[in-house]
Amino acid sequence: MSDEKIFLEYHHFEPLVGKVVEFKGTPFSMPLSKVIKGEKFISTAKRDPFILIFRSPKGTHYMGEGTYECAFEDGPTYSIYVMPAHTPEQEWQDYQAIFS
Repeated sequence: MSDEKIFLEYHHFEPLVGKVVEFKGTPFSMPLSKVIKGEKFISTAKRDPFILIFRSPKGTHYMGEGTYECAFEDGPTYSIYVMPAHTPEQEWQDYQAIFS
């Protein structure tokens, strides 16, 4: 990962859907399940808002909320703030990263 700051947008992540993400410093790795693109709620916003959804099998432990170095399989590494999301399916735990 370079020191250059990248203004992340949904198109950076669309080709990464289905790729496994390693959350460095944790035992967690899981695929990027989907990218949900929203609409600008303020016309002067710098980007369209979007949400990344990561999905893992439900275990006895979950990954806590925080900023992680997310290394995408065969791809880039980004520093992303990730949090657990309410997941009604008993077999899954979803995590989300929100960009607005």
